[in-house]
Amino acid sequence: MIERRWIQKGYRIFFAIALLICVGGIPAYAEELVPDAGEITGRVLFISSYSYAWETVPEQIRGIKEALGAGVQLDYQFMDTKNVETAESEQLFYQTLTYYLKMVPAYDVVIVGDDAAFQFAMTYRDELFAQTPVVFEGVNDRELAKKAAADPLVTGVVETLSYENTITLAKKLYPDARQVVGILDDTVTGEGERKEFQYYDTVFPELDFVEIDASKLSQEELKRQVAALGEESILVYIMCSRDGDGNVYAAAEAIQMLSDVAQIPMFSIVSHGMGKGFLGGEIVSQEQMGKRAGEMAVQILEGTDCAGISIVMEPPKVYCFDENVMRRFGISASKLPGDAVIINHRESFWEKNRDTIRATLVIAAVSLAVVAWLAVDNMRRRKMNEVITRANEKLSYSAHYDVLTHLKNRSVFMEDIRQRIASGEEFTVFMYDLDNFKRVNDTYGHNIGDEVLREVALRSLAVEDGHFTPYRLAGDEFVALIDCGDYRVIERYASGLMERLQKPCRMGAADEALGVSLGIAVWPEHGADATELLAAADAAMYTVKKNGKNGYAFYKEPCAS
Repeated sequence: MIERRWIQKGYRIFFAIALLICVGGIPAYAEELVPDAGEITGRVLFISSYSYAWETVPEQIRGIKEALGAGVQLDYQFMDTKNVETAESEQLFYQTLTYYLKMVPAYDVVIVGDDAAFQFAMTYRDELFAQTPVVFEGVNDRELAKKAAADPLVTGVVETLSYENTITLAKKLYPDARQVVGILDDTVTGEGERKEFQYYDTVFPELDFVEIDASKLSQEELKRQVAALGEESILVYIMCSRDGDGNVYAAAEAIQMLSDVAQIPMFSIVSHGMGKGFLGGEIVSQEQMGKRAGEMAVQILEGTDCAGISIVMEPPKVYCFDENVMRRFGISASKLPGDAVIINHRESFWEKNRDTIRATLVIAAVSLAVVAWLAVDNMRRRKMNEVITRANEKLSYSAHYDVLTHLKNRSVFMEDIRQRIASGEEFTVFMYDLDNFKRVNDTYGHNIGDEVLREVALRSLAVEDGHFTPYRLAGDEFVALIDCGDYRVIERYASGLMERLQKPCRMGAADEALGVSLGIAVWPEHGADATELLAAADAAMYTVKKNGKNGYAFYKEPCAS
């Protein structure tokens, strides 16, 4: 038992580190799309409660993308709560997302998928999305969704599962049933569904509503309880993503495991997992639910007030059944709704050779367990080393480069000057800043101001040719080193740089020309060390500003009185 707990702890640490690398190292997945003329445009962020590997997530994304169209930029962030659901992982995700949102242009709409992402968005709404419309989808907690939708910037689609119609159908198939047994767990989504499941005790007073809480049972206990149910019970699968042993299941894995031991058909109210052992039922379409949320986002992008978009309490649903399970339990299609979708698939290799495969797996399991543990431990160590290496790389980068513009910073500039002075070769210092930059920040805001500074950096880098090296000092002040003291060559660099910097730059909805003042100082003519050269270049730059700005000038020593 102690060893098992250590193994479980090792897995949690492993997943937390993986989350740090995947979310922190790679800020987001993005779809780069080219809009057609007349298409709606904008930026949308989708935050999923789970990882892309979770069965419902690709279906939701397909629906969202279909609704948004090619003109909308769709980025993704994944919380991966099915593998890692701790306060530490939530804080890590919050810190990473906070940093990411500071580094990218603002989003027009945020879509959150399932309960964990929805609760995260509501908890940190003021810090992360205070003025951004939030559209939720796949949320099972109806009351929390209604409460959140009172916010004029929140709307979405509630994942109301079709208990009533599915149980009504099950009663027709099994008229002697006396109880409804729901398989649940204690995840955020599971807790939301527990409230919904318990509500139907009042809708069907002739039936007892009983839970099998997978989170409190070992795998063997869970299977035994399911296997013990007979035709006096209607078995409804709601959620089983983990058990009391700490095992974490993908939906298909849990469904297959439980349907294998069940002596009665397992009804479903969700689309994922069909074909893995469910009989079926009236199920929610994850793709159509994602599409409806995407349509709401499009309405907002087109100018509709979010407060005027009502939440959808009944998501798209369809009756769906698995013919393999129907044959197993002798259920005729004539007893099912006429518009039901019937999944036809042939008997799988697993079903044909189940006993042989199980015997082989038992023999191989002991050997593989040791190998698997060693592999996991080795992976954990490798991931930890990767995290340390990446952290060191980030520290090294921040020590030498400006975070906003990615130009070399002041400390690198001062060291480069000292090296050039030590070499004894002539060189030149450019110091330049933007005229009236304060007006840009005051008029358009600091986000636009930061974009302008990044554009100045890019244009400065375009001049770099091995002899010209740009740096950022601070604020809107930039400097450059030119490995030459020839005035004619320096003037060519100054003219070329000014020509690039003075081109119009996008500010808000319009393009505006930039004004730049550039001061020039040559070593050793205008200063013997870095301090004197910077002072000379600064004086030359302010001479330009006094003479009308938007130009360049060489340093001239003041005349003796």
